[in-house]
Amino acid sequence: MKKAELIKYFKTRFPAVNEGGGDWRFTLIDDDTGYAFMYPKLGGPSYNQNIGTALGMNPRWFEEMGENIFEVGVGSYLFTTGDGNVYVESGGQVTEEHLDAVLKKAMDWYQRCCTEEVIAPMLKRKYDVYNRPGGWQFTHIIACVLKGDVEKLQTYLDAFKRGDRMEFIPIIYQEYFERAIPLAEKYRSGELVSPVRF
Repeated sequence: MKKAELIKYFKTRFPAVNEGGGDWRFTLIDDDTGYAFMYPKLGGPSYNQNIGTALGMNPRWFEEMGENIFEVGVGSYLFTTGDGNVYVESGGQVTEEHLDAVLKKAMDWYQRCCTEEVIAPMLKRKYDVYNRPGGWQFTHIIACVLKGDVEKLQTYLDAFKRGDRMEFIPIIYQEYFERAIPLAEKYRSGELVSPVRF
């Protein structure tokens, strides 16, 4: 199979965006449950091709909370896979049957990621530690809100007001904590209930 055939196959099934450099992002899910995308790629020699995907997803409630706090969306994905970590080997040339198989694996991955048993430990890990790079800190703030941890968020806000960024990445702004604290108070009081216990 050639790359153009792979792109054509997925474009007939999913909304697609050409991100340049030959990379196409396909929206697998965009509904009430959540949002998920994939980047499919052919790999391996012509006599033993494989089809791999990089995946990312957010539950819908996570997306909505990100919009409330950050106003421009979450800024990261709760779950991602490495490039090509979900894959199917063909034992020859990749065919549509292999594309169907990798698509099923991608959908199965999405369904697993939507479960509390998978989400809870991820949120707990990101709640416990904040000073990791990239999108980790966006999820940390959301986890603090869901926990109702007003004190932790207030500590961050107070530090930002003093000019101490506490190892937060440059795209984390003071107003995020200002919007997060009233939400956290609602989760603490029980006015709002976390969709996941962690």
